[in-house]
Amino acid sequence: MTVRPSVPTSVQASLPARAQLSARPLFILCAIAASLCASALGQTTLDRGIIATAAPLTDAQKAAVSTFAASALDAIRDGTDATEMVDARWTLVTPARDPAATAPFRKGYSAILITELTPVIKGKDLQRAVNAMQVIRFTRTSESVDVLIERSNSASENDPGKRLAAASLLADSFEDLDASNAFLETAARRIRDAASTEPDWIALQQKLAAISTAAKRKELPPDNARNIRKAQAEAIAAVAKSIKSNTTADERMQALQRALIGVRNDLLLLQQADRTAAAKTLAPAMGDLLTASSTHWEAGHNNATLAPSYAAVVNSCEVMLRLIDRSERPQAYVGAKADADTRVLATAWEASDKAKFDAEVKRWNAIVSASPYK
Repeated sequence: MTVRPSVPTSVQASLPARAQLSARPLFILCAIAASLCASALGQTTLDRGIIATAAPLTDAQKAAVSTFAASALDAIRDGTDATEMVDARWTLVTPARDPAATAPFRKGYSAILITELTPVIKGKDLQRAVNAMQVIRFTRTSESVDVLIERSNSASENDPGKRLAAASLLADSFEDLDASNAFLETAARRIRDAASTEPDWIALQQKLAAISTAAKRKELPPDNARNIRKAQAEAIAAVAKSIKSNTTADERMQALQRALIGVRNDLLLLQQADRTAAAKTLAPAMGDLLTASSTHWEAGHNNATLAPSYAAVVNSCEVMLRLIDRSERPQAYVGAKADADTRVLATAWEASDKAKFDAEVKRWNAIVSASPYK
């Protein structure tokens, strides 16, 4: 039996409008999680020689693959039974997840699936689009990632549900993607651009997580990892600048709350040269987030949903600025107290002491606006 976590229609109908909206991304994430964690169901009827081929698919093999996939593709495109649609998804995913599947097979299989499923992915039916994106993700090809990146960008996809699904699949895709290191860099920069303009905080969180996953690929050369981390820092900086321009509390702080914890932990592990490279982008971004927190002071404290995120971002910004600045300007800390004894921002925020908070924000903005950050 296929497990399909969902929020039942009858339950959604009984929820207030705001709760129904929050149920939608929850359903999308649960459905994707189930597809990523469950074992492949069913048996492929494809010839083992096709799945294990060491060479590009021949025309005859492509025809066999198309015949195999035809009914499952029809179910995803036009089927009216949800169970059949999910079973069709697993029929299509199974060959790509077969332990014997080779890169040449997955590449040829991906080309067929992308051609057939792209209209579904671009269509208006969210459930069909999510199923189709899940199918192509498992081919592990750069071409499938190209499709997901396009769907994750608000410039080419106006459905936030599809952007969330695509971004979530991207975060998973980089763990086993068959692609060159140069492609990973390009993909990270494209996701950076998509993240910079993403209004939905959950989709933004997934995009930032995707870039982070790409940077942590095993055996990734240091130069490539450094360039991908640069894209991540630039995405955070762009979002920080956008949040700073708003006059009231911004939901995207919820995404940055999670992302900054990861970046903070990564900074602790970086070599000095890599930390210096990240500092020039991250330090001014932290200044922008602190300025935004001051501007959004009342809403940032009083909004029950966002207040914890604002407090967490303020704390992360202070910790990261201390970490970065002690590394970049060690002479300024000669004779200073231990870091924990000199932190001001988090305690001022918690105490609602805006004057003290603003004075410290002004001090930090003066630091990050000068050398070595500018």
